[in-house]
Amino acid sequence: CMLGDGECAEGSNWEAFSFAGTYKLDNLVAILDINRLGQSDPTALQHSVDVYLARVNAFGWHGIVVDGHDVTALIAAFEEAKATKDKPTCLVCKTYKGYAWDNAAEGINDL
Repeated sequence: CMLGDGECAEGSNWEAFSFAGTYKLDNLVAILDINRLGQSDPTALQHSVDVYLARVNAFGWHGIVVDGHDVTALIAAFEEAKATKDKPTCLVCKTYKGYAWDNAAEGINDL
């Protein structure tokens, strides 16, 4: 399940987190793309991955903060998720829009 930080401002997403944590859905992995930007403005929590981590853990999930641009770190996080029992896993990925694209990230991440 892939979610953006803008979407996580909605309560329905946290209701789903609560449900999955309550029922210990250990075959579920959520990926939060914390890129700091909504559709037109920065999000309220911006790059506060520690806040997102605390929230997912509070709902009974196994949270992992990871650099969303580091494929090796992502693979390791998925392996950790696979080994986690009795709770769903959430990868809290810090990312930047336009990362690694020449000139695409210029200015957009400075809002």
